[in-house]
Amino acid sequence: MIGGAGGVGSIAIQIAKKLTNTKVIATASRKETKQWCEKMGADLVVNHYDLQNELKKAKIDTVAYILNFADTDSHWDNMATIIAPQGQICSIVENKEPLDLDKLKSKSAAFHWEFMFTRSLYKTNDMVAQHKILEELCILFEDGTLQSTINKTFQGLNTEVFREVHKLQESGKSIGKNVIRYNV
Repeated sequence: MIGGAGGVGSIAIQIAKKLTNTKVIATASRKETKQWCEKMGADLVVNHYDLQNELKKAKIDTVAYILNFADTDSHWDNMATIIAPQGQICSIVENKEPLDLDKLKSKSAAFHWEFMFTRSLYKTNDMVAQHKILEELCILFEDGTLQSTINKTFQGLNTEVFREVHKLQESGKSIGKNVIRYNV
């Protein structure tokens, strides 16, 4: 999981670890983000700035699945290299540059996009599935299977607070989810 310490990565680590038999490898580059990923349940945390070498040190040549929650453009070459033959890559992060899908061809690897609002945006036949997924997640949070990834809470609904939160998000140093609370 590339971007394991972010809000989506933090939940994905928990889901994969607690609901599947998958060995979870997450990326993080700082001590505090590595600790966060471990707290969420990652079996191994590697530095995304040296991903291939970090995996080799752990005696891992390829992986069957990659979930990308960070910069698709900057991680594309690494993902294409480490994905196993017939493996699957899924990204939730748009790209700015064209992706060279030919890098996956000889491996018969698949690339998938995931966008939370596809069903509602296009009014797909399975649109109610999003509702069911969110209901299932609610149960998993309520029964303690999953834990909240709220890491920092800001107070107030004003320009200064929005700037502060936006600056943190853009810094690439945010861990988990940030919340803005506003009491009427």
